[in-house]
Amino acid sequence: MQTSDDAKYIQKRWKGGCIEPHPTDKALIVNYQLEATVYGEPDNPMVEEKKHCQKIIRLRSLNFKTDPTTLAREVVDKCELIHKSQLNEVEQIIFYLKNRKDNSSKDNPRTSNRQSSQASHMRSSARPYNNGVAISSNSIGLGSTDSTKKPIPTADVTINNIDDYVELLYEELIERVRGSGMILQMARNPDNLEELEKNEACLSALARVLREDWRKSLDLSTNIIYIFFCFSTYTKFHPLIVQYKIGSLCMDVIDFELRRYETMRNELDGRKQSNCSTTLSEVVGKDKFNCSTDDSLDIMKEEKPKDMEPPRRRIPELKQRPKSGNWSSFHGTMSSSLMRNQMLNNSYHEALSSGTHTNSNTNTLETNSPIEIRAQSIDSLDQNDPKIKKEEIDRLNKQLKIFAKKQEQLLRVAFYLLLNMAENVKLEEKMRRKNIVRMLVKGLDRQNIDLLILIITFLKKLSIVGENKDEMCDLNIIAKLPRLFQNSHTDLVQVTLKLVFNLSFDATLRLKMVAAGYLPMLVMFINDENHHGIAVKILYHMSLDDRVKSMFIHTECVQMAIDAIILNLNVKVDLDLIALCINLSLNRRNAQIMVEGQRLHSLMDRSFKYQDALLMKLLRNISQHESLKLQYIDYVGDLARVLTICEEESFIVECLGLLGNLTLTDLDYSQILQNFQLISWIRKVLIPCARLDDIVLDTIVYLGTCACDELCALLFCRAKVVISLIELLKAKQEDDEIVLQIIFVFQQILRHESTREYMIRETESPAYLIDLMHDKNEEIRKVCDYCLDIIAISDNEWAKRIKLEKFRNHNSQWLCMVESQQERDNEQDYTENNDNDNDLNTFMRSEYLQNCDFYNSSNINEYDIDSNSINSNHLEGSLNSIYSRPVSTFRLSQDLDDMYNITSSSKSQSFNQGCNDNIYMFKSNKSLDADGLNDKLI
Repeated sequence: MQTSDDAKYIQKRWKGGCIEPHPTDKALIVNYQLEATVYGEPDNPMVEEKKHCQKIIRLRSLNFKTDPTTLAREVVDKCELIHKSQLNEVEQIIFYLKNRKDNSSKDNPRTSNRQSSQASHMRSSARPYNNGVAISSNSIGLGSTDSTKKPIPTADVTINNIDDYVELLYEELIERVRGSGMILQMARNPDNLEELEKNEACLSALARVLREDWRKSLDLSTNIIYIFFCFSTYTKFHPLIVQYKIGSLCMDVIDFELRRYETMRNELDGRKQSNCSTTLSEVVGKDKFNCSTDDSLDIMKEEKPKDMEPPRRRIPELKQRPKSGNWSSFHGTMSSSLMRNQMLNNSYHEALSSGTHTNSNTNTLETNSPIEIRAQSIDSLDQNDPKIKKEEIDRLNKQLKIFAKKQEQLLRVAFYLLLNMAENVKLEEKMRRKNIVRMLVKGLDRQNIDLLILIITFLKKLSIVGENKDEMCDLNIIAKLPRLFQNSHTDLVQVTLKLVFNLSFDATLRLKMVAAGYLPMLVMFINDENHHGIAVKILYHMSLDDRVKSMFIHTECVQMAIDAIILNLNVKVDLDLIALCINLSLNRRNAQIMVEGQRLHSLMDRSFKYQDALLMKLLRNISQHESLKLQYIDYVGDLARVLTICEEESFIVECLGLLGNLTLTDLDYSQILQNFQLISWIRKVLIPCARLDDIVLDTIVYLGTCACDELCALLFCRAKVVISLIELLKAKQEDDEIVLQIIFVFQQILRHESTREYMIRETESPAYLIDLMHDKNEEIRKVCDYCLDIIAISDNEWAKRIKLEKFRNHNSQWLCMVESQQERDNEQDYTENNDNDNDLNTFMRSEYLQNCDFYNSSNINEYDIDSNSINSNHLEGSLNSIYSRPVSTFRLSQDLDDMYNITSSSKSQSFNQGCNDNIYMFKSNKSLDADGLNDKLI
């Protein structure tokens, strides 16, 4: 261990600091830091110490003739503590000392006051961080009544005098305000925060004064909270604020100030209402007079000490003087307003003098009586003089505005401190429990822009927590925000929109926004570059509700959004904007607006040019509406061509989906498949695990749309597309949507008599349909039942198997019980009976079916005599229901009764003669022979 005997040498270093003028002499005060290090070995420091020092440079030759530039250069050259970069600052200080009032009066009495004020201004500008002085007693007119105490100049506030400023915190209220203001000046310089942190006496005194006297002075509370706010801007000082419980004190101050302002506002509103409706009663008149003379509602007098002389401008003066005679004779002829002014004048001076020269008890006895007498007389005058009432209300309203402006400074700094402390999640939760959300929502009624921006920012941060969001909903925050949208301040509107965006994730709040008229206001921001992005995001959230989609019709949102997409010069459109349009396109009227004029053509051109999948998804949604499908006929060829040449899979998915939506009876699907060689492409897609499931699914949907045409159904059978579907069905048994679409294709093919025989005898589709008859998915069961009913009508053998399977499934529990009993009784006999029953499944005995007349007739061809016996309730429900792809992804276009009358004749092969012959997609030019295909299949 090293001792003092090991010390060999000391190294001293200094670090320059700020330069200040001497308060009284012609001298410069140079602040610097001295660092001393004691070394035992060259690289082994033993002790290190730092000390703040000052050096005074006397300028004895300084007078009104001295050149500040020359003298400043000389000072910098001779003093090693001043760096050359501080030459301008030294010159400014010397100029200030040269023209200072005390120096000028000694050296040259003719120096004007104007030069002194200019020098003072230049001095203050030389040190900018001391420019913004906090609210102090001097700034609000609360000067000390003791003429012997001179206020410390602003330029002399330094960290070295911190003990003097702390001592002021133990003096009277005015001195406490002044001391806190000086400490605030130091705290606003970040370099002083670490020194203030070490001064425990200063911080303890500030916390104590705030805790005990915050109700007495707005200025005192503002100054002290501002000091701790300076600490809160740095996370490392947050434990210091928690230690002195400043956050809790801030919330108490905010709550009290908000309630006080609300009380004063309600009282003033009550006065206005009584003035407009009825005459004031005697008690109300007395309260009004007392509020105008005492400090219950007199905002400006709230911060005055009792011994302060009131400003003369606050004392009402008579507007007219008598030409002759005395005042007593004039009383009888002067107006009521002049008499009231005189009485107010006299009573004001009496109350003030009694308050300064007597104690509080005597004051009450001596002053209340004359004031009450005068109040009664003034009440009688006020009842007959509405102008006086209006003037009084205007005066109180003006005072309330002045008080509110002063109070908003306190609220702003307090909220800002809490916002900084809310970085800690635990502290934020404590604030929530102390109703910080309620306080913030109350503050939204204020008019100060800076305060509103701060409050909205704080609410935006809190709104991401569910409990805070629910509390905002209960406090009806939605009704308070619309007026902020109409503000011209860009930052306020932007932060308000961000808060609304956070709240718009809640469905209940979205409905409240729509009810409050947010929709037209948000639409206005679509063309505003400053607010376009956030406004579109909010509109997107609103478009999620189906009831709200139709409300967009009454705005220009759809037209503006589509035009913005079409006119966009970038390759990719705005994601939020296209997402909004995709949602709105699900409404039929919105979709009609989107394709009006040449918009559909422009959208198609842009989507094909850039292969934009989202834009094609928008067009796909529009194609779902029956009334708009015909407008896509001109683009069918382009859509089919893209399938084989495009490499963007997401774009192919949307093109397939659009083609699948075009269920047009006059469209020749078979010619499209042949001309663009889609059959081979489809078979490649249907290979299991060859392409994405989305492409596979939409391809099957397109096959279901094409299969409604008998020629396409024959083409699918001939090209073995059905075989590919069965193989895909085996591989995708767990994917209900793909399974549903595949059996829907089976249903469409089974509907045609020319392809029904091929499906039943040449494929395994009936067996898989029987297996899927008991699937957990209700929609799959419905389609299977429909397909099996068609198969049962067409084939006797499959009718027996289907009947058996339905019987077994319906009586599965009973059969299981009977079979178990039979096994226990005679297992061998049970096996022999099964061997004789070769036509049936091994698990079923024929005797169970002999008494089961499932179809009410032995002849299956006479099935139509009474088909209701086959579970009529279930059958009628399955036949009468119409399936659509958005719900169950398949369509039942023909009842079972119609299936008996299906003929082998094809659909009409001609189009109207007035149609264009060049459109090859129509059925006017058939290239397939239905009979020929049928012969080949059989």
